[in-house]
Amino acid sequence: MKVPLSILSLLVAAFFGCATAPQPGGAASEGGQPLRVGITPNAPPLVFIQGDQVVGIEADLAGMLGEELGRPVQFVELKWDAQIPALLEGKTDIIMSSMTVTRERQVRIAFSEPFLKSGLVAAVRSEDVPKYPTTQSITNVMGMVGFVPNTTSDSFVRKNFPYAQKSYLSYPRQAVNELQQRRIDMFIGDAPTVIWLVSENESSIAGIWQPLNEEDLAWGMRKGDQDLLARVNAALAQFRLDGRLDRVLHRWLPKQYMEKMK
Repeated sequence: MKVPLSILSLLVAAFFGCATAPQPGGAASEGGQPLRVGITPNAPPLVFIQGDQVVGIEADLAGMLGEELGRPVQFVELKWDAQIPALLEGKTDIIMSSMTVTRERQVRIAFSEPFLKSGLVAAVRSEDVPKYPTTQSITNVMGMVGFVPNTTSDSFVRKNFPYAQKSYLSYPRQAVNELQQRRIDMFIGDAPTVIWLVSENESSIAGIWQPLNEEDLAWGMRKGDQDLLARVNAALAQFRLDGRLDRVLHRWLPKQYMEKMK
């Protein structure tokens, strides 16, 4: 199924106790104040744990940002619901953790320019794909729909899936087992995460690559921290200009799914 161009830039261009893990920021960062980056590392390929390391698109970009700002990066692991409170309380400097720009969040925090265009998509069992030929057939599903609470998936399902039963999942990867065990019929999540989960489990689950909406992923900062906001936006513009942003995205988003988006 060909995916609309509205989500093409997605592919060319995933809640736990508080802890910190220092990361090297390069020679330019020596002597600088740490850049405390709030993460909820359960959303591959954006930010997640692999072995004992924080990895993913935003982990790579955090390292690049730290070098650009001359500040060593210090990841601060937080539950998702604690991200904005921790930022506002001065416990972190920036949220780099699969955060969608919404009007509600903009009331409390400032956002950088988007680093990724995204959207919500559905994952289902592979044999069930023919059941959902249109967006309306997805939103009219009468089965059990899984999503992570207090996310844009949560609010979207509540507003747009009138017949669905709702299932709250602790983290996106839980959806794979729930689908395989037939405890849910569909999972709604950010396209990058669904793409990653499907790429790991192609024999049993599949994505329906019709975007249900369009979203911007960006980094959150305190509204009063205008100097940091300006410097982050300048760094992001440089990453786009010199191709580093594209190289990071291509490193983490599976090639076969990038091809599907053309």
